[in-house]
Amino acid sequence: MTFIKKISVLLVCLVCFQAANADWAKRNLKTLAWLQDVYFLDDKKGWIAGSDGTFLETSDGGDSWRQTEKFTSDTIRQVYFSDKRTGWLLCERNVYNRGTRLLSYILQTTDGGANWEKVEFADDGRGRVAKIIFNENGAALAIGEGGAIFTPDGENKGWEKMPFFIKYLLLDGVFTDKSNGAIVGAGGSILFTENGGASWNKAGIYGDKTAKLHSVFFVNQKNGWAVGANGKIFQTISGGKNWREQNSGTTKNLNDIFFVDTAEGFAVGDEGAILHTRTAGNAWETTFSGVKHKLEKITFAGNKGWAVGFGGTVLFYDRNAKAEKTASKPYLKKWNE
Repeated sequence: MTFIKKISVLLVCLVCFQAANADWAKRNLKTLAWLQDVYFLDDKKGWIAGSDGTFLETSDGGDSWRQTEKFTSDTIRQVYFSDKRTGWLLCERNVYNRGTRLLSYILQTTDGGANWEKVEFADDGRGRVAKIIFNENGAALAIGEGGAIFTPDGENKGWEKMPFFIKYLLLDGVFTDKSNGAIVGAGGSILFTENGGASWNKAGIYGDKTAKLHSVFFVNQKNGWAVGANGKIFQTISGGKNWREQNSGTTKNLNDIFFVDTAEGFAVGDEGAILHTRTAGNAWETTFSGVKHKLEKITFAGNKGWAVGFGGTVLFYDRNAKAEKTASKPYLKKWNE
């Protein structure tokens, strides 16, 4: 065998070895849409949403997915269901067809998605809503460009804009219970509430105070993490009042984060980046994803993890299989044992 052939065989074997040992496995759901969100109500029922009205659902924990009957051609940026019948979709119009309306609107269902009702945001601007956040009592806030915050108007079934002291783009938020929550965004914006969102206070930040933060996640009322541009990761153990920067080991933009418990978590980002920690973020390691597309969202339903992104990218991770694989590794004795 020639030297070139040997090298070729070696490279093929190396690629196969990497693919076989990939922590995340790619799933082909027969779509090239830019997937924006993945959400599971429980360990069985879940949805994936994205551009051109892509809306996939599963009832068997992701073993199979089906495209629902198409009800919009706009981008679906967020999926949230409070139960199997009641759900909300945050949608975004085509920038060239929005007219004088706000770029974003909501589709709401009370029959499990058989029918959807459009709900508009009351605003004379042409901005964008980035996220709707819900507390455990069903109260909701919508956040977006220019520090915009909207609250539902129960009488007209619309959403009214509230005055707010932050003018930066707000990108993500979460309530940990009916009273406590946090919002993050551009310009180092990290805010916390202790009264259900009636008022917000600026958090203390130990690290880069100008970071653009894309996502925030709390595993309980006290412990949370936020990720953003240039590999920025921040942690709080005070319910969002104070945040400390962690060393992510990357400068790639990080777009979403999820923790399965107080120690183990994952962050996803541009160019297929997936980071993994088992030490509450005190140390992060790069995990092989097998893709180069931008990853937008990550979630876990029980021990099953899902990440979605550009080009119809859907990745799957099984914590049980990973644990079994780790436990079954052979023990190699030292020569003098």
